[in-house]
Amino acid sequence: MRLNFKMTVTMLTFSLLVTGVILVSFFFLRNNVQGVSIASTLGEDVYFMGTDSAVQSKTKVETAEPGKNQILNVSMLEKAYQDELFKYLPAMVLVICSAVLLLTFLLWLVLRKIYTNQILAITHDLNFIDQLPKNSVKDEALSEAFNKLKDKFDGHLEDYRRLNSYLTHEQKNAIAILRANLEIERQQANQGNLALLDRLTDSIDDILTLSNNTEDLGNEFVDVSLVCAEVCDAYKKNYPDLLFEFCEEETTLIKGRDRWIYRAVSNLVDNAIKYGDGKLVTVKITNKNGSVIIQVKDRGIGIPQEKQPAIFSHRYRVHGLKQDGYGIGLSVVSHVCDLCRGFVYLESEEKLGSTFYLSFPSAG
Repeated sequence: MRLNFKMTVTMLTFSLLVTGVILVSFFFLRNNVQGVSIASTLGEDVYFMGTDSAVQSKTKVETAEPGKNQILNVSMLEKAYQDELFKYLPAMVLVICSAVLLLTFLLWLVLRKIYTNQILAITHDLNFIDQLPKNSVKDEALSEAFNKLKDKFDGHLEDYRRLNSYLTHEQKNAIAILRANLEIERQQANQGNLALLDRLTDSIDDILTLSNNTEDLGNEFVDVSLVCAEVCDAYKKNYPDLLFEFCEEETTLIKGRDRWIYRAVSNLVDNAIKYGDGKLVTVKITNKNGSVIIQVKDRGIGIPQEKQPAIFSHRYRVHGLKQDGYGIGLSVVSHVCDLCRGFVYLESEEKLGSTFYLSFPSAG
C-alpha cells in the first residue's frame, strides 16, 4: 500500500504540473492575441471599408496623406490576424514541449528514487527475515509473498535444527555406545556392535532422504513390491510374525527412488514391530484406482487420538526425544510421500493397533 500510495501521489503531481503548464501557455497565448495591434503590423495609415462605403480612418485619419492610405477587405484582415497569431505559436510549442520533457525527466528521477528505496527496504527485510514478524510489509502483494517466503525460511530453519538435534541424539549416542563396547567387551559385543552399526547406517539414510526434494525425483521408477519384499525379508529374520501380501498380476510400479521407498517402509515396519506387542504385522500391496497403496498394519498399543494429527510433524516425537518413539521415522515417511507425489494416512486405536497407508500414483 505504501508503494502504491507514493506512485499515485507522484503521477497525480506530474499530471497537475503538465496541466498547469498547458493552461499557462494558453493563457499567455490568449493575452498575446488580445494585445495584437493589426494597425502596427500593416502600417500606420490604414482604412477599412464599411457597409455604407464610407472610409473610416484607423489611425491618424486627419493627418494621413491620400497617397499613403490603404483600403483593406475582409480576407486581408483575417490574414493579418493569422500572421500575428502564428508568430508566437512555434515559440510557445517549443516552450510547452521543453516543459513537458523536463517534468517527465523529473518524474523518472522521482519514480527511480521510490523504486530504489523500495528495493533497499525489501533487501533489508530479507536480510533480517528471521527477526521480522509476519505482516510487517504494508503492500498487500509483497506482504503475501513475504509471508510465504518467511514460512518456507522458518520451515527450513526448523528442519536444520531438527536434523542437528537428531544427529546429536542418535548418532552421538550410537557412536558412544559402540566405542564403549569395543573398548570394554570386545569379542562379546560383536553382534550388538553390528546392530548399532546397522542403526547408524539407517539413520544416515534417513537424513539423506530428508535432504532430498521433488527436483530429485527425475525419471526413475520403483517396483514397490520388490522393495517391500526386501524390507520384509530383512526383518523376518528376527521377527517371524511378519506377513507380506501382494498380487503378482497387479502393477506396482511408481516414480521414485528405491532408497526412498525402502526407508519409508522400513520405518513403518520397524515401528510396527516395536509397538506391536509381539503380534502379527502385515505388509500389503494393492493397486486401486490408479494408485499403488502400501499398507502396514500392527495389532499393538496404538497411538492416542489426540496425538495423531501431529504424528508426522518434523517437530514432534510421541514419547519425547530422549525416549523410544516414532520420532523422525514418520517424518521420513511423510517426506517420501511428498517426494513421490503421494500421501500417507493413519488409522489407529489404543490397544487395538495402527494401520498406515502410503498411496502413490501408479506408473504402470
